[in-house]
Amino acid sequence: MKINQFREPGLEEDYMDVHYREYNDEIRRILALTESGNTLWGKREGVQACLSPEEIYYFETVDRKCFACLKEEVYQVEFGIQSAVERFGALGFVRISKSAAVNVYKVRQLTADMNMRMQLLLDNGEKVVLNRGYKNEFLQFIKERRTQK
Repeated sequence: MKINQFREPGLEEDYMDVHYREYNDEIRRILALTESGNTLWGKREGVQACLSPEEIYYFETVDRKCFACLKEEVYQVEFGIQSAVERFGALGFVRISKSAAVNVYKVRQLTADMNMRMQLLLDNGEKVVLNRGYKNEFLQFIKERRTQK
């Protein structure tokens, strides 16, 4: 994708035009990022860091605290799982259990598990469980993404 940037000091308001041949996942994610200001702050060892949703593999709640799990780091965030899904659903986050939401673009493999659950293997090698109560919602989410291509 080619990106052109122009500085125009005389503009009354900043704006951005997006030109594309076909509406696909890349365009959808770019638009979702620009439309909602989706950066977030996380805390790790007392230090605040600005996180991009695209680098987050999943959100998980433990002991009433919500964490953003990246490739190798974990940051505490100031909102819950439901808020994460509402805020970042357009970027590929979907609920997989009462206490977790995963970035579908970080899922490498699905495998069946006992009791109608599934295991999701993420790009970083970590495994998370897709509970059966959220299985249909997850599969529907994946199906919708495929038809948008």
